[in-house]
Amino acid sequence: MGAINNIGINRQLDREEKPINAIYISSYIPRKCGIATFTKDLTTAINNINPRAFSEIIAITDEGQTYEYPWEVKVRINQNDPQDYNMAAHYINQSGADVINLQHEFGLFGGVDGDYILPMLDSLTKPVITNFHTILPDPDEHKKYIMKRIIDKSAAVIAMTQNTRLLLRDVYGCPLEKTAVIHHGVPDFSFNHSSKYKKLLGIQAKHMIFTSGLISPGKGLQYVIDAMPDIVKEFPETLLYIVGETHPILLRTEGEKYRQSLESLVEKHKLENNVVFINKYLTLDELIEYYKAADIFITAHIDPQQPTSGTLAYALGAGNVCISTPYNFAQEVLANDIGILVDFNDSKSITSSVLTVFKDHKLLDTYKNKAYKLGRLMTWPSISARYLNLFKIIIDKKAYDISSQNDSSEQSNGQIRGVATS
Repeated sequence: MGAINNIGINRQLDREEKPINAIYISSYIPRKCGIATFTKDLTTAINNINPRAFSEIIAITDEGQTYEYPWEVKVRINQNDPQDYNMAAHYINQSGADVINLQHEFGLFGGVDGDYILPMLDSLTKPVITNFHTILPDPDEHKKYIMKRIIDKSAAVIAMTQNTRLLLRDVYGCPLEKTAVIHHGVPDFSFNHSSKYKKLLGIQAKHMIFTSGLISPGKGLQYVIDAMPDIVKEFPETLLYIVGETHPILLRTEGEKYRQSLESLVEKHKLENNVVFINKYLTLDELIEYYKAADIFITAHIDPQQPTSGTLAYALGAGNVCISTPYNFAQEVLANDIGILVDFNDSKSITSSVLTVFKDHKLLDTYKNKAYKLGRLMTWPSISARYLNLFKIIIDKKAYDISSQNDSSEQSNGQIRGVATS
């Protein structure tokens, strides 16, 4: 069937074409989790171009939590209950699904590094396509073992960048012809209406710096706050918006300790009039308004191995000036002057980059235009079409392989009979 790494892009099922029945194994809304939101956005977009076979969800539920899931969730897996995985596998095998899409993250599943997913995958009789949200360049032996097992079980695997695709080959031994690169999807943003949306949100600021997502120490937000005094000194009407709740797992283990440290830092720098915390989990429509209002979006992740960032992808889609530390995803998407890369754990680097852009309106507009142009390639209609096309390739390949096996079996039986009668 050939390599799948350069799969075709925008496609929609023809009226005469058989709809594709897919089941997704993932966290899911209303769980407050980036992968849950990702899967909802992906399946909604796929349903739009594959409307005769709506997506079904196997939802992974974190320990001690209950959710009012929507109708598309057919099975719930308590992440720490091995029997739930067996039940889900039985449901899948008895279903009419053509293909299974696994959204993988180590912390999503139970066991050691999420290894409860392995027996379930071993028992599935449907082709599996795995999207890896984390592809570590230097994993420990157990994580490496899990990845290799999942790769072996998968008919195809998805990386979100070219760099992580190469890691699949170089670190985990995955043949490149088994891989596909499909970027993180983004909403279909309109462009360059920041003044309008500042007014809509009641934001009184000439310049708005924005960061969003579930808050945790790994986001490096303290370095963004530390960068603000020198920015405000030159541009007093600048506001920094930090939008998002504390990560639910962190909230359960440490409470609001990290957020309180950020608030103390704001007080220390006397930035109470320049830093705004929106401590809530916004709806997509609400979040989009903030992206549209923002001039600069910053991700200051402190882990170089950070594989993807849905928030940075959204910022590209919205046409924000993107400033980021050089973790894996940022290095790739902000290359060629699409955005600005700053040093890890370095507030002065952030300050310098922000001031450079604020002092040069032509440069600011150039970065916005470049970001938006790249973001147009990552809208959910385009990304969902790539997924659907990959699904079809794998389904057709399975049908081809079964046909070939049947032909070989008939020939082999004939040869055996011949030998037996000779």
